[in-house]
Amino acid sequence: MKTKHLFILNPVAGKSSCIEGMTRAILDAVKKLNRETDEYEIINTGAKGDAGVFTKNTAEEFDGEVRVYACGGDGTLNEVVSAAVGHSNVAVCPVPVGSGNDFVRCFEDIPKERFLDINACINGEAVPCDVLKVDDRYSVNIISVGLDAVTGLRQKKYKRLPLISAGAAYKVALGLSFLTNMKNKISFEIDGVPFDAGSEYVTLGVVGNGRWYGGGFKATPYAEIGDGLIDFITVRTISRLEFLKYVNIYKKGEHIEKMPFVKYVRCKKIKMLSDKPLTLQLDGEIYQAKDPEVEILPAATRIILPK
Repeated sequence: MKTKHLFILNPVAGKSSCIEGMTRAILDAVKKLNRETDEYEIINTGAKGDAGVFTKNTAEEFDGEVRVYACGGDGTLNEVVSAAVGHSNVAVCPVPVGSGNDFVRCFEDIPKERFLDINACINGEAVPCDVLKVDDRYSVNIISVGLDAVTGLRQKKYKRLPLISAGAAYKVALGLSFLTNMKNKISFEIDGVPFDAGSEYVTLGVVGNGRWYGGGFKATPYAEIGDGLIDFITVRTISRLEFLKYVNIYKKGEHIEKMPFVKYVRCKKIKMLSDKPLTLQLDGEIYQAKDPEVEILPAATRIILPK
């Protein structure tokens, strides 16, 4: 069977453009491909959504196996995976050159550097991977609601202001959310049954297929990408001072055992209910919906792990 290697590069990923270095590495690696059975293409994205379009078009037009290398951050990976769902001939390799590369942290026995080795990726094995679905959107890693999702929405707005950097916009957004969005009235149904979060008010809820998000927070530490289950945690509202005391515990992934106001469950579906539309964070992207329902799609895609 023929194989096409599609390298999708996001030129705005990370702190500086990855294009030149990645292109050179790719060209060096593809010299070793079998020209009778393999072909390759390098594409630089020009706008949001391009990575998904290129993936979908290639999957539908190429008669054979398609291996897509998402060279960017979690946003680029999300676009590629979302387009790959439903196409059995596609496998996706995350090449973490973005500013946020939380998904590859799931593979704790594989150093991040291996995912940056194009030779290792080309020769890597594709393994089944579950995907989270909410409405017509997908997430391969984590969906969250509450404090961090609202912070992401505010950051997106503040970044448009003149003279405000992305880092400054995030700090301003987080500070305002910390003052105003610690108390969110959200109820949950787990597999059709009401879920007791310990209070009608929560600071945040996290739906995990992967384990890490937010640039290094191990929110769902026991999640597995191929077990067909959602890992779900809620943090009920407590005082701001007490919340700050536990931030490092949460970041390390020790909160399920050490934070008594955290609830944890595994399930297939989660419905989030609120009087008003909720802001969700999906792999770093922001989405708003009324009473969204998240479900797990077992083995909905394949992820390439470097050799």
